[in-house]
Amino acid sequence: MRVDRNLFGWGVFFLVAGAVPLVYRAGLVDASVVDRWWSFWPLILVGIGLGLILSRSRFEGIGGWLISATFGIMVGGAFAAGFVGFGNLGGGVCGGSDTGTPFAPQNGQFSGPATVHLELDCGDLAVSTGSNGWAVKGTDEDGSGPRIVATADRLDVRPASGSDAPFLRRREHVEVELPTTTSLSMDLTLNAGSLTVDLAGAQVGDYALQVNAGDARVHLDRAQTVGGIAVGVNAGSVRLYLPNVSTSGSVQVNAGTVELCAPAGVALRLHTGNSVIASYDYSAAGLVQDGSTWSSPGYDAAQVRIELDTQANAGSFGLDRAACRT
Repeated sequence: MRVDRNLFGWGVFFLVAGAVPLVYRAGLVDASVVDRWWSFWPLILVGIGLGLILSRSRFEGIGGWLISATFGIMVGGAFAAGFVGFGNLGGGVCGGSDTGTPFAPQNGQFSGPATVHLELDCGDLAVSTGSNGWAVKGTDEDGSGPRIVATADRLDVRPASGSDAPFLRRREHVEVELPTTTSLSMDLTLNAGSLTVDLAGAQVGDYALQVNAGDARVHLDRAQTVGGIAVGVNAGSVRLYLPNVSTSGSVQVNAGTVELCAPAGVALRLHTGNSVIASYDYSAAGLVQDGSTWSSPGYDAAQVRIELDTQANAGSFGLDRAACRT
């Protein structure tokens, strides 16, 4: 029998990818190992090296088979662990996390409803509420600070123009404080790194968030109002604390994980996608399925209702009210 080496590699991949979740659920491998599936990536480099060394020998396929097995371990581990770990990717590629140089803080006032756009490449962003105005402070590579443009009705905080190779620079730390006295429409983008948002007392119009290879924890549960929610996740993880007011929106995940947290008494209606490589864990929180829709019992009569489109491609959604109280 002649074995096709190309098909053999695919066979190794699918065999390992399917075996990992099985041995995990059977308790044959420690959960802490599977949860760190993303840390196996150096084996891909080892496989490439073996392929070069053994080229033109009868063992030249070993390198490719090791690469296939490694991808199988990572994909199988991602499914077994619920895609936990994507948020660690950003922390692994960013620059050093030691204390940087403080940049000159800036602050100001809004004259009425305002739009806030925050963007960070490779670093830590913390957003909170406080005084009647806005304030930005933090540290970076050389103390130059982000590019801040502010008017009476808008605040833009973006990476400094001309900053090359952000992943090779020292990790940035940016803190933004926003007022609670006026309505804010927010648009946040995180490219590798971590984000924490606590909008206690804020009046939020539309809230948009894009996380790429990062980890975010967002508290909307303490906001006074939230007009709408739009969240996108690419190779990242988000824990989203839903507001205690009626709203609607969408959350889309491409290779990542989202954990939804809802206050007691808030009724949910969550629509899901049809991807075969997606996971939705809503039944444990008491939601009832009707086709591709999961709803809280008595949703239509509830005083506070949240309706979301939750779509995943190679990703997972979870809902656990008890685990999300912190």
